[in-house]
Amino acid sequence: MILKELVDLLPLISVNDVSLEREVQGVYIGDLLSFVMANGQENELWLTVQRHLNVVAVAELTGFSAIVFLQDIEPEAETISKANELSIPLLKTSLTAYELTKTLVKVGL
Repeated sequence: MILKELVDLLPLISVNDVSLEREVQGVYIGDLLSFVMANGQENELWLTVQRHLNVVAVAELTGFSAIVFLQDIEPEAETISKANELSIPLLKTSLTAYELTKTLVKVGL
């Protein structure tokens, strides 16, 4: 599924202005960055409550399709700036990880 399709279907808000034409093949939920780096897979959505600059480095290293900030978490300004520089989509939602995951399953992800 293409990221743009998910944004159109789900309660997701784009935080930065980068292309949403990335393939999404799964979801990874986690907040411990070393664990995310070791276990996340390329083309997954990363669901997290971490908001600092290091999440962008982890997303780039792992090859995530996008970072989704849960529960109305707002990423820090430098996080947005670095994500723009690297063309990494940042999304946010008011949903919890559990609620968003249920919705992702319903749309076939």
